[in-house]
Amino acid sequence: MFEISGFDTAGIVSLKRLSLEAALKKARELVQDGCWDVQIVDPAGRVYTSFEEQAA
Repeated sequence: MFEISGFDTAGIVSLKRLSLEAALKKARELVQDGCWDVQIVDPAGRVYTSFEEQAA
Protein backbone atom coordinates (compact mmCIF):
# COMPACT_ATOMS: atom_id res chain seq x y z
CA MET A 1 0.00 0.00 0.00
CA PHE A 2 1.31 3.45 -0.94
CA GLU A 3 0.52 6.26 1.49
CA ILE A 4 0.07 9.81 0.17
CA SER A 5 0.11 12.71 2.60
CA GLY A 6 0.18 16.47 2.46
CA PHE A 7 -1.43 19.60 3.84
CA ASP A 8 -4.24 21.84 2.67
CA THR A 9 -6.06 24.75 4.28
CA ALA A 10 -8.20 22.33 6.31
CA GLY A 11 -5.22 20.38 7.69
CA ILE A 12 -3.61 17.05 6.93
CA VAL A 13 -4.57 15.03 3.86
CA SER A 14 -3.84 11.31 4.13
CA LEU A 15 -4.73 8.80 1.42
CA LYS A 16 -3.72 5.31 0.31
CA ARG A 17 -3.41 3.72 -3.13
CA LEU A 18 -2.57 0.17 -4.21
CA SER A 19 -0.02 1.06 -6.92
CA LEU A 20 2.77 3.57 -7.37
CA GLU A 21 1.13 4.83 -10.57
CA ALA A 22 -2.15 5.56 -8.76
CA ALA A 23 -0.28 7.19 -5.87
CA LEU A 24 1.69 9.43 -8.25
CA LYS A 25 -1.49 10.45 -10.05
CA LYS A 26 -3.19 11.38 -6.77
CA ALA A 27 -0.11 13.23 -5.48
CA ARG A 28 0.01 15.35 -8.66
CA GLU A 29 -3.72 16.09 -8.31
CA LEU A 30 -3.20 17.21 -4.72
CA VAL A 31 -0.40 19.58 -5.76
CA GLN A 32 -2.56 20.99 -8.56
CA ASP A 33 -5.34 21.54 -6.02
CA GLY A 34 -3.02 23.62 -3.84
CA CYS A 35 -1.76 21.12 -1.28
CA TRP A 36 1.80 21.45 -0.03
CA ASP A 37 4.41 19.12 1.48
CA VAL A 38 2.91 16.25 -0.54
CA GLN A 39 4.78 12.97 -0.27
CA ILE A 40 4.33 9.29 -1.00
CA VAL A 41 5.72 6.53 1.20
CA ASP A 42 5.98 3.14 -0.49
CA PRO A 43 5.69 -0.24 1.30
CA ALA A 44 9.49 -0.40 1.68
CA GLY A 45 9.58 3.03 3.38
CA ARG A 46 10.99 4.97 0.43
CA VAL A 47 9.71 8.56 0.34
CA TYR A 48 8.82 10.35 -2.91
CA THR A 49 8.50 14.12 -2.64
CA SER A 50 8.96 15.87 -5.96
CA PHE A 51 5.59 16.36 -7.60
CA GLU A 52 5.53 20.13 -8.12
CA GLU A 53 7.43 20.07 -11.40
CA GLN A 54 5.59 16.95 -12.53
CA ALA A 55 2.21 18.59 -11.92
CA ALA A 56 2.99 21.66 -13.99
